[in-house]
Amino acid sequence: MHAAWMGARWRAGWIVGAGLLALFGCDDGGSEPGEAPPDAMIEADGMPPPDAGRDAAPDGMPPAADGGPADQGPDADPPPSPACEALVPEVCLLPWPSSHFLTPDESRDTGLRLAPPVEGLPVSSSGVPVDPGLVARSDGFPLGTPIVTLIPHLDVTPLPGEESIERSVAPDSALGLFEVTDDGLRAIPAFAELDAREVDPAARVLFVRPAVLLKEDTRYVVALRGLVDLDGAPIAPEPAFAALRDGAAEGPLAARQAAFDDIFAGLDAIGWDRTSLTTAWDFYTASHRSLHGDILHMRSDALQRIGPDGPELSFDAVEQPDPESDPYIAYRVLGTMRVPHYMRPVDGFLNATAYVFNRGPDGMPLADGWRDVPFVLLVPRSAIDGPPQGLIQYGHGLNGSFGQVSSEQHRRTADADGYLYFGLNLVGMSTEDVDNIIGITYDANRFVWLADRLHQGLLESILLGRAMRRVLPTMPQLAEWGVTVDPARSYYEGNSQGGIFGATHVALSLDVTRGMLGVPGQNYSTLLERSVDFTPFFGVLGAAYPRRVDQVLLLALMQVLWDSTDPVSHYGHLIADPYPDNEPNQVILATAKGDWQVALLTAEIVARSGLGVELMEGYDDERTPALIEPVPYPHRGSALINWDYGNPWPPAGNQPPRDELGDPHGKPRRDPDYRRQMVHFFETGEIIDVCGGGPCPPPRDDR
Repeated sequence: MHAAWMGARWRAGWIVGAGLLALFGCDDGGSEPGEAPPDAMIEADGMPPPDAGRDAAPDGMPPAADGGPADQGPDADPPPSPACEALVPEVCLLPWPSSHFLTPDESRDTGLRLAPPVEGLPVSSSGVPVDPGLVARSDGFPLGTPIVTLIPHLDVTPLPGEESIERSVAPDSALGLFEVTDDGLRAIPAFAELDAREVDPAARVLFVRPAVLLKEDTRYVVALRGLVDLDGAPIAPEPAFAALRDGAAEGPLAARQAAFDDIFAGLDAIGWDRTSLTTAWDFYTASHRSLHGDILHMRSDALQRIGPDGPELSFDAVEQPDPESDPYIAYRVLGTMRVPHYMRPVDGFLNATAYVFNRGPDGMPLADGWRDVPFVLLVPRSAIDGPPQGLIQYGHGLNGSFGQVSSEQHRRTADADGYLYFGLNLVGMSTEDVDNIIGITYDANRFVWLADRLHQGLLESILLGRAMRRVLPTMPQLAEWGVTVDPARSYYEGNSQGGIFGATHVALSLDVTRGMLGVPGQNYSTLLERSVDFTPFFGVLGAAYPRRVDQVLLLALMQVLWDSTDPVSHYGHLIADPYPDNEPNQVILATAKGDWQVALLTAEIVARSGLGVELMEGYDDERTPALIEPVPYPHRGSALINWDYGNPWPPAGNQPPRDELGDPHGKPRRDPDYRRQMVHFFETGEIIDVCGGGPCPPPRDDR
């Protein structure tokens, strides 16, 4: 590819009701809600107190002047501005992501800083604008960013869809998503879908969804050609794009001509004639440090403070269940672990306390005292004077708690197979965060309450795993009970939210290298709208931000902050490129066909990405995901396995599925064959066929 193209990698009010409450909390003993579901450059301080909405702007932002964002009605379009992206004149921030919203900043690893214009950011119905400083910590776009544009009255049928992803890499595709490499543009799989939540064809945005995981610190180009409207007539390029295509940009647009000339040269070189283009643009993803610098710093700093064996543990209460009521568990321990606290309190929703990063002079998270973290530990009856026990850490479901560790399937596995089960609350998205999550739903500026605190939650999760391996075996109570621990047998099991963040946990953990990720997914900006759990959320979001395009943009902005903990940015470091001091890991992604709560599509994207997660044979009798070659049993490594309880495949589009059979989300984890496969995988690293050579589960009389 010519030098000009490679040189273009330039661095240059609130509603709370019974429906909403259904979104929060879950009981792993029943049908558990899945995932509705998701840097050290700015202070994440000053989130608005609960009485700030209607007449005040968030702290750290000046009150809106006359004619400013607070004066716009819910249906008002942003004023024209050179700061807006000119390619979609109807909406300032479209297309998103766009390199137009990146500004040069040599202090960042990419040489860039994300800086969307304030005049294009959503404004709530109570007049509070989104603070652009919320995303200024990022030096590029998140790996989970939704790619969004608006082409009114578009006929989407010529574009590759969710069920025809292979068309996106064909030479004649009308949609191209390209990675910029040293050798030029490389097509990557993708699909297009119109917003199913908007009924007006003039306002219905187009999503371009990558069908593989994007890479850190990488430039991408999006191109669409030969598009037609609903009447079959060709859609003409917008005037700004036509001027750039023809080398005739004037005024402020002229500053972008050189960058677009590089885009056109790259497309021309692979046979995408610029005269056929309806639109095209580029964007740049965030660096490794921007995405993961905070959590890796916290991990390293915490272990220096507490020592290599991990935090101290205390047993605060010990319950002895009656054998008739619980034939599996001899002792249920409620304890605490003491860890460094990298958060500082701010006023939360109503009378709650919220938490954001406490940053030091160097901009990195700084420990501010200590925190006592509750945990639960289950000791099975077979462990008493029995063989050494393995360890399984459980990750709970959506905004849930460590109480889900006590579900029957875990107690059975503990007693039958010789494990101590344990868990904690993943703070940031646990029961103790529910009040503040409700507050976030009507003021997006408060999203840092969730995004920042999830870092503390994940740190605590991996520190508990370290302590259970190294400190727990020395606890005098275990010796009194005749219980011994085999620290070499240390594993992770999570379901739903625990399956989602399980990938992040295993990637970051220095103690666990095998994990069972039940009904998992990745990329909250994609998951949310495909989950029934998010339906009540839209009632609140729609009241606070009535314009549908603003809701889309809010999810994109939230993903900038969510990406650092969302597994969308951690799967690349799970197997193929482990974090410092980590080994490659092994995981099973166990999905449920037709899942109402966590989109199976997002697990298929992981398997398509070439990161070491294979697709097992027997995935489904009806279809095999495009561009993925299944592998046979037995298999050593990581894999995706689908469990089919008769539900149909979800319909395409950004809406949750429903069918007459009911949600299969909670079924795999309780299946005896699932658990047999899990235990064998934990102990041997081998994934065996428990489904008789066909789709899981195998036919059985007791189903």
